[in-house]
Amino acid sequence: MGLKLASSFAVLFLFGLIYAVVFTIGIWFLPNDLFGLFLMVAFTILIVLFQYGISPLIIRWIYRIDWITYEDFTFQFPHLADAVNKVVEYEGIRTPKMGIIHDLNPNAFTFGWTKNSARLVVTDGILHYLNKKEQKAVVAHELGHIVHSDFILMTVVFAIPLILLTIARWSYYAARFSGSSRRSRDSDSGNYIGLALIAIAAISYIAYYIGYLVSLLISRIREYYADQHSAEITNNPNDLSTALIKIAYGLLVSGSTEEMHEKRKSPVRALRGLGIFEPNKSGLISTQTIIGLDGQISKKAVEAAAGWDLFNPWAKYFQLFSTHPLPAKRIQRLNKECEIYGVPVEYDLSGAKKIKEEQAGKSMLDEFLVDLTIKNLPWLIFFILLGLTIIQILGMVGLFSWQIPLFYSNFILFWALGFFAIGIGVIARAYFKYRTGFEFNNIVELVSNIKVSPIRTVPTIIEGRIVGRGIPGYYFSEDLFFQDSTGLMYIDYRYGLPFVDFFWAITKAKRLVGQNVRIKGWYRRGPNPYIQVDTIETESGRRFRNYAKHMAYIFSGLFFAIGMFLFYLWFTAL
Repeated sequence: MGLKLASSFAVLFLFGLIYAVVFTIGIWFLPNDLFGLFLMVAFTILIVLFQYGISPLIIRWIYRIDWITYEDFTFQFPHLADAVNKVVEYEGIRTPKMGIIHDLNPNAFTFGWTKNSARLVVTDGILHYLNKKEQKAVVAHELGHIVHSDFILMTVVFAIPLILLTIARWSYYAARFSGSSRRSRDSDSGNYIGLALIAIAAISYIAYYIGYLVSLLISRIREYYADQHSAEITNNPNDLSTALIKIAYGLLVSGSTEEMHEKRKSPVRALRGLGIFEPNKSGLISTQTIIGLDGQISKKAVEAAAGWDLFNPWAKYFQLFSTHPLPAKRIQRLNKECEIYGVPVEYDLSGAKKIKEEQAGKSMLDEFLVDLTIKNLPWLIFFILLGLTIIQILGMVGLFSWQIPLFYSNFILFWALGFFAIGIGVIARAYFKYRTGFEFNNIVELVSNIKVSPIRTVPTIIEGRIVGRGIPGYYFSEDLFFQDSTGLMYIDYRYGLPFVDFFWAITKAKRLVGQNVRIKGWYRRGPNPYIQVDTIETESGRRFRNYAKHMAYIFSGLFFAIGMFLFYLWFTAL
């Protein structure tokens, strides 16, 4: 469900690189006329078809998937086979090949060329954390993608913006190259052609951006259709809703108050004896806010977790650029279908607004704007400096009446001070993102925080077990998946240098799976909840540091160094 995007990341990166190489070669060697444009569009379509043809093979290569015969699948998971048989018989399609990824990160995805060549994969986490009804609902969702031919549809949908991008880039470079040749001929008609090409480039790029957003919207709609298919197969939309709560929010709490206290006495608690951190708050919030009287996840806990999706402005920001609807939106859509099947809604999310107002008041727009400013602060400073420079240059050549009180020789000093300002902006952003004041928490406490964002973080310490990779089955996943006594959480190991992340993924990450750990880091919400690592400590005393925060300060030092160099040039020129 959430893995389809992750499973295609490496494929998209590879074919993005191929597209860039082909486009560069085309710009240099193909004629910059309509025939050249036709060839580049044809090459783009060929790349898309090539990606469509080879992507399933690459996914099979880069993921560790245990393929099983359908007879074994039927014997081991008869309840899931029942869903598959029902769809295969009704739709008249070939039975998909079944695979299992041995990783406790709960996820599922499907891939292939057509509905008759599909492969359906689930992880051990789906089989371990979800009950049989929820497992069946997840498989039925993935079968929905197969019977709706989403492989083909989404390939076409995402190809259209790529073609528009090709037209935009080709028109831009054609205008540049034709401009060079026009200067030697001084042709008025050539000037008109150049202006027309620039106009086509601008319109095509705008159309590309709009088309890209539309393609993401269509992808989200296809997810809703797959959810609807799941409800039709199971005759109960609640099954997929509760599965989403476990998969997307990681809420697994169940049991009596006594059982909760026993869970908190897990062997991992012994880590506190190491003396690295001292707990200064209880790791167990009121049991009534976590579990209901029936021993299931309480309505209040789910509503608090869903409150971020429904009311935090960051949720709307991420939704716009996401291939999947936010979990709370999907649950609300599934709830509307409960009446069709004559079943009561299990989690209606009606109290989410009240919880949001208790935590954050009526509006969170002011905090969102502050977060957005802090997130882009170095770039904002840079563009302000660039804009002031352009104004000054236009004023010097007489195209702009107002000038900044700077002389030409002061431009070096201006940009020297500018790079100092950018460095300060980087430090301010890092200080805001990597706060101190670490306290012990559990997963439910973190996920219930509606005010958190990618910038506005919660410094936290959690204890539990690493149960899988961040992307299950992916050989090069540097991220991890964590479980404590209350739920599951994605762990983001972000060192700051890609080659270090790659080395960590192939040498260290796998060894941590199955180990009890204490993690110190910053809880963020992406659209999905996650913790960015500062330190991972195992029961044996091994410590793994992450220096993403320190890398931010190093980059600020580079900006200061550039500023110092420019200041030196200005000073020596006096």
